[in-house]
Amino acid sequence: MHFDHSRTQVTIAALLTFTLHLFALHTFAQRPPEQPNAAEILHKMQKLNVLGSVLYVVAHPDDENTKLIAWLANGKKVRTGNLSLTRGDGGQNLIGPELGDALGIIRTQELLEARRIDGGEQFFTRAVDFGYSKTAEESFEKWGKQEVLSDVVRVIRMFRPDVIITRFPNDGGGGHGHHTASAILAHEAFDLAGDPNAFPEQLEQGLEVWQPRRLFFNGSTWWRKDLAEFAKTDKDWFSVDVGGYDPLLGLSYTEIAGRSRSMHKSQGFGAAETRGEQLEYLHFEKGDRPKGDDIFEGIDMTWGRLRKEKDGGPLISSLLADYSLQAPEKSLVGLWRLARFLDDNYGGDNIPSEWMHWYRIKRPEELEAIINACMGMVSEANCSTPYITTQDSIRLLIQFFPRLGRVDSIGLSEIRSKLHQQNRLRPFVVKNASSYPAILEPEANIDQPYWLARTHGNTYDVDPHQIGRPVDHSLIRIAGEFVGPDEKTPTWTYARLFHKWVDRVDGECIRPVYVTPVASIIPKTDIVIARGGTQTIEIEVEALTDSLSGQLNVTLPEGWGTTKDLKLVNIAKRNERQSFTFQLFPGEKAKAGAVKFEFRGPKGKADRTLHEIDYPHIMAQVYYTPAEVKLIPLDVKVNATHVGYIKGAGDDVPQAIERLGVTVDMIDPSTATLESISKYDAIVVGIRAYNTEKAMAQFNPVLMQFVENGGTVVAQYNTRSRDMMVDESKIGPYPFQLSRDRVTVEEAPPTFLQKDHALLNTPNKINLSDFDGWVQERGLYFVGERDPKYTALISWNDPGEDALDGALITCEYGKGRYVYTGISFFRELPAGVAGAYRLFANMISLRSDK
Repeated sequence: MHFDHSRTQVTIAALLTFTLHLFALHTFAQRPPEQPNAAEILHKMQKLNVLGSVLYVVAHPDDENTKLIAWLANGKKVRTGNLSLTRGDGGQNLIGPELGDALGIIRTQELLEARRIDGGEQFFTRAVDFGYSKTAEESFEKWGKQEVLSDVVRVIRMFRPDVIITRFPNDGGGGHGHHTASAILAHEAFDLAGDPNAFPEQLEQGLEVWQPRRLFFNGSTWWRKDLAEFAKTDKDWFSVDVGGYDPLLGLSYTEIAGRSRSMHKSQGFGAAETRGEQLEYLHFEKGDRPKGDDIFEGIDMTWGRLRKEKDGGPLISSLLADYSLQAPEKSLVGLWRLARFLDDNYGGDNIPSEWMHWYRIKRPEELEAIINACMGMVSEANCSTPYITTQDSIRLLIQFFPRLGRVDSIGLSEIRSKLHQQNRLRPFVVKNASSYPAILEPEANIDQPYWLARTHGNTYDVDPHQIGRPVDHSLIRIAGEFVGPDEKTPTWTYARLFHKWVDRVDGECIRPVYVTPVASIIPKTDIVIARGGTQTIEIEVEALTDSLSGQLNVTLPEGWGTTKDLKLVNIAKRNERQSFTFQLFPGEKAKAGAVKFEFRGPKGKADRTLHEIDYPHIMAQVYYTPAEVKLIPLDVKVNATHVGYIKGAGDDVPQAIERLGVTVDMIDPSTATLESISKYDAIVVGIRAYNTEKAMAQFNPVLMQFVENGGTVVAQYNTRSRDMMVDESKIGPYPFQLSRDRVTVEEAPPTFLQKDHALLNTPNKINLSDFDGWVQERGLYFVGERDPKYTALISWNDPGEDALDGALITCEYGKGRYVYTGISFFRELPAGVAGAYRLFANMISLRSDK
């Protein structure tokens, strides 16, 4: 779901410098950790004794092999990272209307939820998913190969993997150009990460060179059916059984993988939780070849790789041998002894970087979590509201409560805080929640996805220290410090600031607390199609703090004017709104452009619209867009007045149709009848409706009857897949087949195949200039073979490929017209592409002979 709302941020923490380790998993988690049971604690203890790491490299969210990741992280117990070049922002969305940047936020969170299940860690480069790419060369041209290559090298130097595995081959066999690009970059970065002459600025920023031992390609029988047999005789192929069962977890690694993959809900990738043998195939690509069948052969993954004379392995082995499933707290003395050993032998100054690397992972990340788990520690920091602004006074309710073992008090101290607060807070009784007042710093930054803080093109513009991070760790975090029985060894427990409430159906609910501006400026529409004369724009100001007062100002594009009256804002309570109307007058030389709005008042200023993304499988997220309206003077006519719309996978096309001055009603195909839809001039079927709406199987014949009676139906693209509700040959009045054909170059010139056809001339004459300024692509999943009664209207092609004519087809059926299109109107119309509006207006307009 998608709402307009607000955002928040705060931090109280007790932290030593080593806890600032960039890639500590708890740093990036946006959901509070679950309390592991006694068997899971033992599983985590076993991982303390493994000092090995693997980096899996992919192009998009969902590319990763969760079976292999689950086996590596839980079976082999090596530190396992997944590096995705992009955040998936160029894809489609099966669960809602979010596309582009907003979809990237969803898929980022889905990856974090997936890694939370399978035990991996998640990283990204700065590359933006610009949609389907047919070649790696096109991908590199848009991204800048050196820029993204430097990011891959940076993550390798930070993560320090012993082994790198690519999901795709580097020879183009993976299909998508982004896929091939990810493998090419991994191959080159494998060599460059250990070269001090490669990207030396990273070394100046504190990183060190790192040379992985070996690189594999994770092959699949999906691409090569005979791989299982071929791998038996080829010495470069290694097979691993990832289907093992872990009794401590009560799951097989493939069951874990199914749950992990099912987090990719925006892509409809629910997966089975399989059991039994499952072989994965790894092709050796470069590095030192294993001498046997073990892909880790020759790689020391014990504490002996650091200091053989100060090996922490025996201490951990003793802990494991003495562990009590009935009383995990009995391990606390041994755990604190291990903490002291690590502090004495691997912490401190002037130690080798690899020692510090593993010390940071094992001591403040893994060991601290185990100590807290053995104590049954509850670490909570709660706020009564999900949003706060820089002017708010808030009260934090903090509880650190160990239910096993004994801690008399926990001290809190402040670091990187956005709060006016004492530098040292008194220790407090741990069995009761303690309440602390706080006021946000006036200079505190708002919370938002860090990669969207600046405008971007085909790569995100972020600071170097942020590259690789899945999310920023700026959300409010509280840390408590306590000591072990020796009263010398410090231990920390962490809690992010959350808002909690109880729902009568769902029970206890939780979401992050975000720092917001003082107001959200909310245009009623983000595009106005100016068809001549005075234009009206409605704006709402939502107060994100109490007692908001000030003025709403407007900046206009060249050639436009407005009235001189002041728009004064006075809102008493948070979350209340005040509405304003602006009348805009075009001059003779009025130009297209952005109408920008800004609030200014004693409490601060705001010039953005806050949006909230809230789905059950991820934590609620907020992001911002500029508070502006695109004003597009356009000569466009439409003679339809009333259109019905059938929702598909989710898009903003209905709002775009309304901008043409047409009334749009949403149609429920499960209840609609021929009589109820007869009032519409046209009915538009949303993207992938035949893939997502079960009721289309029964309703589609009604739609065809609507056409036969004289109506117009415009069906947008669907994909040929097992989930189709209607056989593709029966979607339209006459048979056609769907293909995977697409044109990805948005500048590809169109050829009009029937220049005199009404859809290209009535009521708007479509010209080649109408195809200027398109975004991301021309279209996708075009029609292939079709009945000769269909007329193809447009043909185009990507460079070097044959022309495709299945993007826009139409036929007459009875008294009406049927149109099927793979043109990406779901991208072009929300982006304000003028020509797309003119062509779509023709498609929904009444036939000239009616």
